[in-house]
Amino acid sequence: MEVEARAYYKSEHTSAWQEIAAPEDVDHVIDFLLSSEKEYHSAAMFRSTKRQTLPSGHPDHEFIVGVNSDSQMGAITFSYDDRNFATVGASESVDELFYQVAGHEAFFPENAEIHIDLIRKAVKEFVFSGGELPTCITWQSVA
Repeated sequence: MEVEARAYYKSEHTSAWQEIAAPEDVDHVIDFLLSSEKEYHSAAMFRSTKRQTLPSGHPDHEFIVGVNSDSQMGAITFSYDDRNFATVGASESVDELFYQVAGHEAFFPENAEIHIDLIRKAVKEFVFSGGELPTCITWQSVA
């Protein structure tokens, strides 16, 4: 199977990100985040292997997925070409959302949480569409 994306969600991924080649690989990442007892493992960064790289050699995008095991909800941000998007949730919460990618802070707008089933579907769409903005969920522009 061809590697479609790579995911960073554990400290040891600093040197080698987890390869994502099948839908089960996406589920494995999300299941890990949902089952993690450590607060600093509540989000993952995905990078498509199909998108362009910048002249610096860095990826042209950032796709971050945060999950909350208690509420079975989560949020996604996607940045590319100086455009920043976040998922749109069904209702507004009172606080800005906060997740951690292997101890690194990731903030999301207050109304960005959606059900975990939609998170899984959107991540798979991102990974297996070549890194395109998923259309199975609603997005909002963020600063």
